[in-house]
Amino acid sequence: MKSSRLEAVDGLKGLCGIWIVLFHYLLAYAAFGYIGWQSGVAANDRAECYFNYFPYSVLSNGSWPLYIFFAIIAFIPAFIFFRDRTFEQLHRQITVRYFRLLFPVAGCILLALMVWKAGCFFNQELGKLLNNNWDKAFYTAEPSIADALYCAVYKTPFTGNSDYCSVLWCMNLILYGSYFSYLAIMGSAMLKKRYLIYGGLFLLTFAAPAYTAFLGGIVAADIVVALNKRNITLPNYLNLLLLAGGVVIGNFPEVWLGKVSVFTVYGIGAFMVLISCCNSVWMQKILSGRFLVKAGEYSFTLVLSHFTVMMSFSAWLFLKLHNGGISYVWNIVIVFLTAVPANWLAGFLFYQLIEKPSVRLTKWIYRQLM
Repeated sequence: MKSSRLEAVDGLKGLCGIWIVLFHYLLAYAAFGYIGWQSGVAANDRAECYFNYFPYSVLSNGSWPLYIFFAIIAFIPAFIFFRDRTFEQLHRQITVRYFRLLFPVAGCILLALMVWKAGCFFNQELGKLLNNNWDKAFYTAEPSIADALYCAVYKTPFTGNSDYCSVLWCMNLILYGSYFSYLAIMGSAMLKKRYLIYGGLFLLTFAAPAYTAFLGGIVAADIVVALNKRNITLPNYLNLLLLAGGVVIGNFPEVWLGKVSVFTVYGIGAFMVLISCCNSVWMQKILSGRFLVKAGEYSFTLVLSHFTVMMSFSAWLFLKLHNGGISYVWNIVIVFLTAVPANWLAGFLFYQLIEKPSVRLTKWIYRQLM
């Protein structure tokens, strides 16, 4: 693995970004078997609904890739630290983490505000047509510039407010999870028996299961670096078993988990996939492909921009085609095909106009603070 760029992890991040976009499009336009938030499915009927549409319901309930993102957020600084044994990178990230999230989040909110004010969100009409409660749950309040700025600066990064874009619900989790990761790395860094700390932290995550993925990223980085330093290569069959096991665990039917949180399961699955991706030569070749690496570079902007595209342009097109007499199946095909260039263009523009300048601005802030 080219550790200087972590290309395989970039490719995995790109794959997860594409998966998240697809997942949301399925929820918006073909939510068969969906049993999650705003699904309208009663608790006693969830298992029946899920398995009536199985295995499609694996995709329509597939939020696991987001938790691979969380694991990667912790994996990269942990990998760099355990490889280089220097706190420089951690110090930089601790200093500017809030600002690194602030500017892209603000861009996402202001983009949604402009579209909203222009009356170009069509999710309510889409939800009524498809009888989809999830579609109808968004953009119901009255937007304002003052509220949007307040959300950008405080409510979204610290409380997960998602009034302007659904994907922003996890920004506070990313912020707190990042600092949880930095503290965990520093707290266990110089200990030989770090697995005791990891075990204790894993038990603590049962109180806040969403942080399991961040811990999984740290432990995966520690293991990968240790294997690299000892020139140990895991056999292909073991990497394949880890990958298959991670995919199965990460997509395990929530209705069978009982009292075990689905977020704990997501974190364990992400940990296993990261280990296999970073130790398998053939998986590194696949994930280091130019397209996936580029998708990884744009992944954050794709995640932040696609929801606005989906609820405006794509929803408008779906309604237009429906009114023109196009069948549901062909309508889905056309909308999904046009969503590819539309979202790639939106992600590219967001990256060039917001993401790249925000990186430069964050570096400038760090220099001023230090």
